[in-house]
Amino acid sequence: MQPRGSRLACSLRSGDGCNGSYDVTPGDALRSIQSVEPVRWDQQPVKDVMQGTFTLIGEMGMTGTLIMVNQYQWRDLKVTGLEQPFYAAILWGGNPMKVVEDAAMLAKRAEG
Repeated sequence: MQPRGSRLACSLRSGDGCNGSYDVTPGDALRSIQSVEPVRWDQQPVKDVMQGTFTLIGEMGMTGTLIMVNQYQWRDLKVTGLEQPFYAAILWGGNPMKVVEDAAMLAKRAEG
């Protein structure tokens, strides 16, 4: 099975208007991630990420898949460490919003 795209283009927007971007590349093994680039910010953000946008890039450009998460969903992904499974779900044709739901449930349990 091949990944759905050659890379995942990711962009983040902070509460103070800073924009960041980075790429995620799929690995050779099924549902694996080869690399996640560091975020390149246009200026250093002071406030938290408010929105994340993720789109698949294929051989001929954008594939039409666009996933958006809000600040709470992004925070849950970060707190639970489920960013890589989220990326893998997008790249390999899984259900990324299920990963977001799982992250929210795990974060809520951790808060107690």
